[in-house]
Amino acid sequence: MFWFFFLIALIKADSIELQCPPATASIQRLLDEAYIPGASVIVLNRDEILYQKGIGYHSPPIPEQRQPMNAVSSIFVLASISKTFIAVAAMQVVELNLLNLDEDINKYLPPRMKIIHPYYPNAIITTRHLLTHTAGIGVNLAEEYKFYLPGDDFTKTNLGDIIEKYLSYNNSWLPVPPGHNITSYSNIGASLAAFIVERVANMSFEEYVQEKILKVLGIDKKDAGYRLSNFQDKK
Repeated sequence: MFWFFFLIALIKADSIELQCPPATASIQRLLDEAYIPGASVIVLNRDEILYQKGIGYHSPPIPEQRQPMNAVSSIFVLASISKTFIAVAAMQVVELNLLNLDEDINKYLPPRMKIIHPYYPNAIITTRHLLTHTAGIGVNLAEEYKFYLPGDDFTKTNLGDIIEKYLSYNNSWLPVPPGHNITSYSNIGASLAAFIVERVANMSFEEYVQEKILKVLGIDKKDAGYRLSNFQDKK
């Protein structure tokens, strides 16, 4: 259960004739070559949307079920772009003096929860390490796959408990100390940073993103959020 947000970027400039805006047929050809059923293409600058187009379908060729892609209303899982929200949230609580990026993360965790690198127990792990993927946390796929739950079932779980269990296994760690010059991309490390934001902000991370980031940007929870149920009244 990671804080994944609900895009596809496809760039293959060497095989497409440069057009502005690009022809729908040329984009469709690239999608077909990559076996992607559909995409929403949006180009913008800091002031306005310059181009937007829905191309293809939401799913493979099952005519009675699939719906055409729509650049305005189609819903996408943004996956690890969610980590952008984690970093923004973390830096916001830093600005509020609720979090020091270079303090031991255990200062911000519940008393019963203590995160220690099993191979380097005397080395501290900081939020900066988590955000830069240098905490020494490795990939434990057998455990990680348990966290991907259907629908909104993630709401039945506790983020802190899941992180603590994952990190209790020695094979969830790398044989390098926190802060070492080895970067290892970590979903669980980013989730731990989100959990720390929960703790210092005294609200769920989902609520924090909605209230402190999306709402400020004028984005309604029916247009972006962590729960599929937010979109249930969308066609």
